[in-house]
Amino acid sequence: MKKAIKYIIAAFVIIGFSSLYANIDKEIPIYDKTVDTALYGNMGELHQGIYIQQEFISKKSVLDGISIKFGTYGIDLTSTYDYQILDGDSGKIIRNGILKGADVENGKFHVIRFKQIKGCKNQNFVFRFGSSNAQVGNALTVFNVPKGKERVKLTLNTDSFDHNTLAMRTVSHQFDVETFISVIFALTYLYVFIIILFKFFN
Repeated sequence: MKKAIKYIIAAFVIIGFSSLYANIDKEIPIYDKTVDTALYGNMGELHQGIYIQQEFISKKSVLDGISIKFGTYGIDLTSTYDYQILDGDSGKIIRNGILKGADVENGKFHVIRFKQIKGCKNQNFVFRFGSSNAQVGNALTVFNVPKGKERVKLTLNTDSFDHNTLAMRTVSHQFDVETFISVIFALTYLYVFIIILFKFFN
């Protein structure tokens, strides 16, 4: 009876820990990850008067942010950027905020977080990004990837890039079944291994 209780408690602990651990940021790229990174290009300096717009589709029921690969040209930037998430059909601004250039690392993906958008699976959005104070030599750039896996439009001001998408991922913070199952298996294996090891030395 005592052994049964011990196993039940262990099972609850494993399931509980796995449930907590499985609430993660799930990043889904809108670009083709199979493309060689040597083929990535940048959009040039995004200084004052230049803005980009990237259409994308949310693959999850919630959206908590987007992750974009930025470049700083190795400069400590003081410029700031305004971003907006627009409804792809109506053009209505759903979320907006400010990104500091100083917070971005050169050549790295940076997550822009905003208040969670719910009930948005398969919904069309537009990410709009630009600056009112960035000068030449004090501006970010963003990377684009050829052969986008979806027909989503990328524009720089009024210029369209028909065969490119931003190196961008959608970010959804929610319960992930795959992670939950993986953690349960890993913890169960570890628990069984410790029991066997303990019995072996006793």
